[in-house]
Amino acid sequence: MDDARSFAGLVPGLLAALFWSAFPPAPLSAQAPSAPRAEARWLAHLSWERQFPGSDLPQWSDWTSMEVGLLRDFRSGAVGVQAFRVERFGAVDGGAAVDVYRELWSGSYGNVRVRVAPDAGILPDADARIELFQALPGAWEVSGSWWRMDVPAYDVDVLGVGVARYVGQWYLRQVTSLSFLAGESALSASLSARRYLGSSREFLELGAGVGREAVVLGAGPAVDTRDTRFAQVRMSRFLGRRWGVTGTAGYHAFEGTPDRKLLAVGILARF
Repeated sequence: MDDARSFAGLVPGLLAALFWSAFPPAPLSAQAPSAPRAEARWLAHLSWERQFPGSDLPQWSDWTSMEVGLLRDFRSGAVGVQAFRVERFGAVDGGAAVDVYRELWSGSYGNVRVRVAPDAGILPDADARIELFQALPGAWEVSGSWWRMDVPAYDVDVLGVGVARYVGQWYLRQVTSLSFLAGESALSASLSARRYLGSSREFLELGAGVGREAVVLGAGPAVDTRDTRFAQVRMSRFLGRRWGVTGTAGYHAFEGTPDRKLLAVGILARF
């Protein structure tokens, strides 16, 4: 199998994570106590992302993706829908997703996210994620998640545990994840620091992660584990009552493959 197809199967969970990192709704739990909820109930966004490989070889062409979405805030939660198009290795996948946040009990929120990509060739055919957040005394928060991805010939499961704390306008969070793929398991960890800029939808966030991921290198599937690492900065800011912008810049590295730089920009509209 050529290098392009080998990498197409690399860390399917992480490929999905890169797509969702463009601009997912900010978790309702991830809101500094002094950061007010936005008055607007609707939020629309359009985003574009490009990843640049550290190689001049033809098989390592740039990756691009586009997404359009609409989010509706309610008193006890939020519901978002998205449509997307992803192009990698000369192939194109498209699909849709639904993202729901809901207050469950005192200090607790739940999130369910489902995405489908019919006849996908470079992304999971479908994936679903469930995550629970619970506030604790002293401005602490804990969370647990389960992520299942349906990939041809094998499924991927990712279990995650998170610990977070609010410090003024900052939301600091550490997440440890354990991935299971074709009988193999791998451990990774990430750390993020989000600074709110006046409301729950406006922030500057720094993130980084490192660990070993289960990867598929060929048919069978042939499974191995590889070292991975990333660093990323995100921003969301409104320029007036209605319009805003988003931006993401990042660096992602996988053992044995070219490193990639990431750039994403987006437009927001609230009403």
